Amino acid sequence: MKQIFKKTILAATIVGLSNYAVAGDVLNSPLTYSLEGLVVSAANGEKTKTITDLGFQLGANYIASDEITITFTPAGALAETQFEGTVVADGDEKGNSITFSLLDQTADSATYRVTAVTDNYDTSETVVDFGAVNLNLASIAAGAVSVTYSSIKAGSDDTFDNGSEGSNTGVLADSESQITAITVTNEFDAVIDVNTGRTMFTEESEGHDSMSFTIGNNTDLEDPAEFTTSVVDIEIQIEGGGEGLIWNSENGGHLSYDVDDGILTVDYTYPVTTDTIAVGTYHDAIIAQIPLIAQEFEVSAEYSFITTTNIFFSAGEDVPAGEWTLNGNEVNIPYMPFAPGISQILYVTNSGDFDGGVYVTAHDEDGTHYDLGMVATAGASSVTKITAQVKDALAAQDFTKGKLSIDVTVNAPDGDITVQAAYNIGSDRGFVITDQYKKSDMYEMIP
Repeated sequence: MKQIFKKTILAATIVGLSNYAVAGDVLNSPLTYSLEGLVVSAANGEKTKTITDLGFQLGANYIASDEITITFTPAGALAETQFEGTVVADGDEKGNSITFSLLDQTADSATYRVTAVTDNYDTSETVVDFGAVNLNLASIAAGAVSVTYSSIKAGSDDTFDNGSEGSNTGVLADSESQITAITVTNEFDAVIDVNTGRTMFTEESEGHDSMSFTIGNNTDLEDPAEFTTSVVDIEIQIEGGGEGLIWNSENGGHLSYDVDDGILTVDYTYPVTTDTIAVGTYHDAIIAQIPLIAQEFEVSAEYSFITTTNIFFSAGEDVPAGEWTLNGNEVNIPYMPFAPGISQILYVTNSGDFDGGVYVTAHDEDGTHYDLGMVATAGASSVTKITAQVKDALAAQDFTKGKLSIDVTVNAPDGDITVQAAYNIGSDRGFVITDQYKKSDMYEMIP
């Protein structure tokens, strides 16, 4: 692909610019390489990429012995290059021209001197092609490689034609991953049915849920990699219930669930850019039912492909992927201490016309989760004390001392349920403001 506007293409542009002051301009458009493609090239022994036409449009009238230095950054980006000894730029159809001769070359630059110019020829707007240059592949992979043209007048150190607003500097090559971050196009949104002990989704959720994603593969970049031997890993954090679920990948991914870490992993041993991960609950009573937990989901993706070794690229981390909710009233008690000499006060008021099961979960300071299941029934138009039931259920799971955050879920209309929470330390009583009050208009009115 050519990276320079040739003189015939520039002709119309030059006419359009003729009424304006012109400064030296870099003509190369940046070449953006696939980062994965560069890795493949390096694995195949390639060390450089070639810019075939190094173009600069003069913005001043050059005369004999003027000099122009071409500098490449960062240091070391310029690979071994045999710069052309003589560069002749034809200025117009009348045969006017300017000739540059290579004066000096360093590891990061080349300096040319004007050795000939047609008499009375104004070189402004002349396009000069300084030929091909080789850039180190590693420098392109690390970031942008730029070129800067700096000119000085003959016999002095006076600079000129050094661009307007940095136009004498331009990016020649850079790189980016051709794998774009994972995007969740359809989120988990199932409702957990508290009437089944939270082991199944509601009928409205049709007993299942799904999440769809896409991972982009931008093959329009320079030298993109072909992922014929790629591996894609999708990870979804599942808090509880993962063993009691049926998972499926519509695109044929291999699914595995890590019980200890609570991570569902989907592996694809072929290039994949989209899939739908579906989940359903077991209906076979023989299989142990594990209560599902209302939670928010995040998904992470890693794209890898094989060269001489496995090369891994992140395709997004902790991308929101929806949530599961409960079909009942949910109230969080943010703090409740347990210890000898401390007593707890927990009440559920049901002002409605229907009884509702009361389900309790909690977690301590270390993040340990306690699922107490259904601890009581909140009768219609009644007040139910659940202190003893909660304390006994916690003790059954070896929790007797510490601080908890407690979630109370009642299978009843949201507006019918109120949860009161407090604790006694000796003769002192501490009242706990639940999130139920924090969400209310009255709480917002408190100064």
